[in-house]
Amino acid sequence: MKKLVLAVLMLLGAGTVSAQNYYYPVTDNGLYPDTTRIELYGGMVLPQSAWHYQNDDVDLGTTGWTAGIGFYRSVTRVLTLGLDGNYAQFGDGDKRSDNSYYRTGAATALVAARINFFPRHSTRIYIPFGAGIGHVFVRQRFTDDSHKTYDSTKWAAMGGLGLEFDIDENMIFGLEGRIYRMEMRSDMKETFGKGHMHYSEVMLKFGFRM
Repeated sequence: MKKLVLAVLMLLGAGTVSAQNYYYPVTDNGLYPDTTRIELYGGMVLPQSAWHYQNDDVDLGTTGWTAGIGFYRSVTRVLTLGLDGNYAQFGDGDKRSDNSYYRTGAATALVAARINFFPRHSTRIYIPFGAGIGHVFVRQRFTDDSHKTYDSTKWAAMGGLGLEFDIDENMIFGLEGRIYRMEMRSDMKETFGKGHMHYSEVMLKFGFRM
């Protein structure tokens, strides 16, 4: 009897050791409600192509750089809300008929949201969008180093597509593309022949869970 009890105990002990050897801990990857993230962006801006207005070509700028920051709160796994700030500096535009050129910058402050796909996974696709205030300035520079500046502050909107990865339980890395549309005041419309401007951005991002 004692030998039988001892054999059973040995088998139970072996089973416990075996179970421990095949135990895999649960990770903290994925999105969870009521969590906050700070995200930093950087990349390039792709302005719209030039257009013809009043017998002249209007080129507000070529490919430049962009940077931004976002504060986001996960309401649910699928829905995220937050605030997003972005600045885009266009490259110098082509020379005009009077040998001047345009140098353009745009800044936005948006109330933003995201729809997340596969939120329980460490790799996710999401759709960002937002609306708020946009400020754009266009500086016309002349050959004698003088310049004339036009600016406008009106409504702006953004939409895009993103892909992100969990590096660990606290850090996120991703790639995001956006399209911005900014309304321009009537005096800018009279100068450049358009009541709005749009541009695209391609950015890398790093996020930090708080």
